[in-house]
Amino acid sequence: MQLKTDMAKQNKLYFGYDPGGKDAAGVATIEVGSERLTYKLGTVSSVDEALDWFVSESECSPHAMGIDTYLYWETGISGWRGADRWLRKTYPDVKRSVFASNSAFGSMAVQGMATAIRTREMWPEIALNETHPKVLYKALSGQKYKWGKDMNDWLLEKIGEANGPMISNDHEFDAPISAWAAMQVDTQQWTNNLLHLSENTVQPAGPVSYYWPDCL
Repeated sequence: MQLKTDMAKQNKLYFGYDPGGKDAAGVATIEVGSERLTYKLGTVSSVDEALDWFVSESECSPHAMGIDTYLYWETGISGWRGADRWLRKTYPDVKRSVFASNSAFGSMAVQGMATAIRTREMWPEIALNETHPKVLYKALSGQKYKWGKDMNDWLLEKIGEANGPMISNDHEFDAPISAWAAMQVDTQQWTNNLLHLSENTVQPAGPVSYYWPDCL
């Protein structure tokens, strides 16, 4: 694939990715210009399709990317990480959606990391930030994750753009909220990096982060 040259270097571009299988992987971009913010989203079936989509929908190089996956590992019992333990303790009513990395299935354990590695190969300077959309939605809204119009309207308000495409499924929700999280990190709105709860991490895609909103 051929990367586009920067046509709008003054803009800031953020990617979001939710790994999944056939017709179940969410992709999104948020682009912030001098006058307005725009976002795009879609659903694809593979890492290759996701990367092709990002290239085709981007007019400038991305600053940061949020990915709903394990961007780093720990090597202790069951692969439990400090961040996962903290999330389970902090949000006990949704703790079942936070589990040890050893329990992760293919798309979460493999496709997410593969996307991170391939993205870093294509854009070496991109910042990679881990997200957990289900728990993040709970942290910010106070509500449990249940896909529907309320979640659509809530996220569009957070993004700050109500005139873009409507979000049609939970995969397309997880991708733009991940891109929005990457934007919060890049603009230093969030300062709580859960990565610091770990020691001796393994980071196959290179340096990554796991920033969480300062909302407690």
